[in-house]
Amino acid sequence: MESGLESISHESQRNADWITGVLFLSERSYYDHKKVTQWNNYFGSLIVAGMGTAPEYLPEAVDWFSCDPEMGKAQVWNAIAREHSGQWMLFAEDDEQIHFSDMPGQQAIENNQWVPALITIEKEGTQLQYYQMRLVNTSEADVSDVFSGFNLPDATDYVRSNGIILTDKPIVIERETKPHLDIKIDAELSQQNQSPKLYLVQGKRDLNDNKYVRAAAQFRQLLKKEKLLPFDRLAAVNGLASCLAEQHKWENALSLTKQSLEAESLQCLPYLIQFRIHELRKEWHDALNTLQRYYDRFSLFSRANFDRKIDEEKTLINLANVALKAGQRSKATDYFDKLFSFKRGAADRRMLEKALLLSIELEDYERAVYLFERMYGDQLPPNEMEEQIREEIDEVMTLFMKRDWYDYVSNVYKKLHNAHPRDQEYKRKLIVTLTKTNRLDQAKKMVANIV
Repeated sequence: MESGLESISHESQRNADWITGVLFLSERSYYDHKKVTQWNNYFGSLIVAGMGTAPEYLPEAVDWFSCDPEMGKAQVWNAIAREHSGQWMLFAEDDEQIHFSDMPGQQAIENNQWVPALITIEKEGTQLQYYQMRLVNTSEADVSDVFSGFNLPDATDYVRSNGIILTDKPIVIERETKPHLDIKIDAELSQQNQSPKLYLVQGKRDLNDNKYVRAAAQFRQLLKKEKLLPFDRLAAVNGLASCLAEQHKWENALSLTKQSLEAESLQCLPYLIQFRIHELRKEWHDALNTLQRYYDRFSLFSRANFDRKIDEEKTLINLANVALKAGQRSKATDYFDKLFSFKRGAADRRMLEKALLLSIELEDYERAVYLFERMYGDQLPPNEMEEQIREEIDEVMTLFMKRDWYDYVSNVYKKLHNAHPRDQEYKRKLIVTLTKTNRLDQAKKMVANIV
């Protein structure tokens, strides 16, 4: 994962001296002296905001903004924006790392053209993405706040009321912690200017708690609003489609995902919703085609808030499994090949076994031998063999013989017989393979020695 610190070191010749950076710390433990020092060298100026007094090692050139404990994050950000009106300001928080390589040049934006921030998180094989306005500029004559909400800063009203245009390419920010864990619904609802994103946060929580009717109501309520940013509207449509899919209202859900993809074709979540519906219906060909379309867009980002993608390994596993269920065994083996290439051979045993059986079925001798040796090579003599492994090897060798791959089977049983000369089962099977490979003299000698 490329961090913001790495981006600075890679692009030491570039900086953004026209931007004031703001780092908001919800807890003092998020203070990273190395990050603060390097960000201070990148931005024209840097402000760190947090509770209490400044950290002991805060660089002299960095300003400290002491937050009132009663203030919400949006209030803190608005206060800082008011103090620095007429300037471009980029707000970041806690453990976030900025991709400075994605920062726009000053000539690429204007006071009425802002760049949204794409915030990505990778957790347990899933990548989540969120959109938020972080790079803002308020004129000195403007007395209105940029951000609404309490701890969920949202610039929707400001952007829409001032006719601000959003650029297509976002600033990319990575973080490890989820951004909405500290959101208290009652505190947000108490604000006169509530954040429209509150409906998304509440709807997502209800969806995760299997409260599909309540979640759907949240998403529908948001869609009724006229002032919405495009990525939030897509998130609401996708959230509603997820609710309908879980309620088995599949045709309605598929219709919404189609509309969503027509608005933004690079999304991932609508395809995952479609895939789940086809999977539940056991429509394996449709499921395979949908997941392949999703995989084709895997490396691209979308302009949808709350979009989600599963990692490449899980995607390839799903593609291989669904291809098998769709009866497209050749495609399945292609996906297995991609999986092994992606994993650099470090696939789990269950997946190796499935790929081995598929290779035998497709009469792919070289691949079957490779996978057999990957799975059992360290169990063959001179190494010790467990009884369960012995049974598995016998089963695989039986399948090999059904494909007339007797030469290889003969070599395996020769190793086993030499290591266990008193084992009559190994001896009998070796005799069979010697006979099948026209080594009749050797077979006769062994028959004569059978007790």
